[in-house]
Amino acid sequence: MRESKKSLSFLDRFLTVWILLAMIIGILIGYIFPNFSNVLNKLSIGTTSIPIAIGLILMMYPPLAKVKYEEIGKSKTSKKPFKIAILYNWFIGPLVMFLLAIIFLHNYPHLMIGVILVGLARCIAMVLVWNDLADGDRDFVALLVAFNAIWQVITYSIFAYVFIKILPPIFGISTKAINLNISIKDIATSVLIYLGIPFVAGVLSRLLLVKAKGNTWYEKKFYT
Repeated sequence: MRESKKSLSFLDRFLTVWILLAMIIGILIGYIFPNFSNVLNKLSIGTTSIPIAIGLILMMYPPLAKVKYEEIGKSKTSKKPFKIAILYNWFIGPLVMFLLAIIFLHNYPHLMIGVILVGLARCIAMVLVWNDLADGDRDFVALLVAFNAIWQVITYSIFAYVFIKILPPIFGISTKAINLNISIKDIATSVLIYLGIPFVAGVLSRLLLVKAKGNTWYEKKFYT
């Protein structure tokens, strides 16, 4: 980890509070205006929500713009962090969420499945944000996020089938009445939009602006 060069801003210091407030406000809006979700659904293209896409892109672009992509190939990062990340992200995490879902939501199958699906999805955006706030290794996290994105496209539909169609009956919970249709195409499209756009923007920003204005200007002026 690099030595911190400046203290966190007021906004960054209380980020957890803002997230909790956003959750509370979202719940209140849904309670007061029950049809508000229909308005948001109209702002979607296929399975992609335009408001969510804009929010995630704006949130992920700053940390991705700080990655030194030209130096990633020179990184000598140990493979151990990748192994630990794979273990927690794709085995321990989904299993914990699955157990919580079947223990507390077995009488509410749709909510149960929603929690399971969320548990299978890696929160790529917040990994970037928290790492940036902690002044962690951006190059390593960029590699880890890219790996998780590719792995998610390839395996998410398989994991979803196993955790929703195969495992619940073992615990005496039937999900036959729930029609689950998760295609690799839909997952790939979502990942490409939510992650691909800020990734490409970050790469282009770094490579083009550093070349045009210099590294000092880019790091001291552009994203400070």
